Amino acid sequence: KKNKKKKGGGSNKNGAASAKTKTQLKAAAETTTLLIRDAAAVAQKLPKDVHEILSLCVSTTTTSTGADGDDTIVKWDKFDADIIEHLLELEPHDAQRAAASRLLHLTKSTRVDNFSASLAGIIRTIKMYGHEGLLSKDDDTTEDRGGGDATKQQRKTKSEKKAEKEAWKEILAEDGIIEDGENDSSAAIDDTAELSKLTGKPLAEDVLLYAVPVCAPYQTLSGYKYRVKLTPGSQKRGKASKQCLEMFMKTGDSTDERNRNLIKLVGDNEWTQVICGDVKISAPGASKMAKKGKKGGGKKGKK
Repeated sequence: KKNKKKKGGGSNKNGAASAKTKTQLKAAAETTTLLIRDAAAVAQKLPKDVHEILSLCVSTTTTSTGADGDDTIVKWDKFDADIIEHLLELEPHDAQRAAASRLLHLTKSTRVDNFSASLAGIIRTIKMYGHEGLLSKDDDTTEDRGGGDATKQQRKTKSEKKAEKEAWKEILAEDGIIEDGENDSSAAIDDTAELSKLTGKPLAEDVLLYAVPVCAPYQTLSGYKYRVKLTPGSQKRGKASKQCLEMFMKTGDSTDERNRNLIKLVGDNEWTQVICGDVKISAPGASKMAKKGKKGGGKKGKK
């Protein structure tokens, strides 16, 4: 009797477990049906012309080995069923047609990665601003929707890309930016063109535009006509730059008046930005000039 009771109790438990499993499976199936819906089934509710235009947006052509030729596959899974339902809710019918035509136009002109997001954006735009402008713009696009090849995005070939690159290089070469030589891959931007226009020894026949103060190792500036030597000292930048300017004004003869006038045009700010701080100027006549400055300051103090 005890064994029979145990067996009977076990059968009841198994029956309850199986009923619970069936209920869970049924609930899971209903949940899946609600959450994951077939976009192709929802698209069948669309008007015929809208359905045809929308199918061209996600159609791909596969080459078949049989006698039937190429096969066209419509990938409705690229759309969410909810977005197609939003398209169904658009009124009037022309608005639905305009939205589908606009998406087809985008697939031809650009690369569309997310069809649902693109269609949702088009629907929002139509709801806010209307469909008249979109319909007139995309009517020409939908006229040739019967051909599968017309919907494919046209990409540039290698020869077209190479021709564009050559044309761009020729334009840059005309402006003097890129050397137009035989080896286009070795062509580089000539950034030394402006530097070659600078000179430290201006000649009488040179056309001078302006003077540029520079600070560099003394050996590097050995060929410069207007130069002084800076060594560690106690002079500040402002005072040292004024002393340099006074010495440059006394360099050369009467024929160098043009050069001195250009040096005078250099602003104080340019001098102080270039020259080092806490220096001592070493050059022929620098000590005499410094003594003159001290004497002048002493006389002024006595007065």
